[in-house]
Amino acid sequence: MAPAPASISVAILSYNRCDELRRTLGILARTPELWHEVIVADNASADGTPAMVRAEFPTARLIETGGNTGIAGSNLAYSAATGAWVLSLDDDSAPVAETFAPLSRELAAGCPAAAIALSVRRGWGPPRAPTAGALLAPSYGFSSAGVLFNRRALTEVGTYDPELFLFTNELHWTARALLAGWPILKADSACVVHRSAPANRSSARHAYHYTRNLLLFLLRYAPAPLARPLAARYFQRAAAYTVLHRTGIYLRAMRDAFALLRRNPTARRPLRPEQLALINPDWRAGFAYLG
Repeated sequence: MAPAPASISVAILSYNRCDELRRTLGILARTPELWHEVIVADNASADGTPAMVRAEFPTARLIETGGNTGIAGSNLAYSAATGAWVLSLDDDSAPVAETFAPLSRELAAGCPAAAIALSVRRGWGPPRAPTAGALLAPSYGFSSAGVLFNRRALTEVGTYDPELFLFTNELHWTARALLAGWPILKADSACVVHRSAPANRSSARHAYHYTRNLLLFLLRYAPAPLARPLAARYFQRAAAYTVLHRTGIYLRAMRDAFALLRRNPTARRPLRPEQLALINPDWRAGFAYLG
């Protein structure tokens, strides 16, 4: 007899994208049998988002964070979830329901992964053809816009580092999960569409947080033989883009990365060189936001 579907809680972080969240919640509402519960953590949206959720989706659980807390809002939703697995979504991402049934059955049969990275794509297009079973393979990264967390792993590894605020939180969590001995898998057969709505997103803020947090990842998790050359190249890029973009954002971000490391020096826990190679961060990413 095939196992029953897994118990999946849906956790959505929202901030000032009321129409996008309405669309996502509407998509989820079409297949209530797939989801144990839907939780929305709202970061003090000023566009009517909380009122919309209460009025139009009363079965969704609304958590109001009281301010723009960044990814700490996701942590509240993850911690409130009661399902065996937690499907993390952005307010502008939604699952393609027909691709989830095989994966849900496989999870219910038992899966040792800390998280399962889903196939996150842009634009709806033709629906992906359902498969007879979920095809799981090793993974060393994921997107919060479409990932399934094992709730036991969230308890053991913890949720995101709130000090990051936004960006690279997935990289940091991946490192912590691997260091704790938890594997991460990917299921390309299960699809989430990320609409990537640009509203209320600041390129300067993104450049700062991405640059700071990526350097902090290097300082915390790069093994000693690799840390020095990686840091040297990172500083060279920061200097070049400081001149190119005529901004002090990158230098300020790097200064603050060292301040965060000094505040919590025990967070430095180097990965093995092969683990860092498999995660394969894009050390140039933070400098693209002011390009």
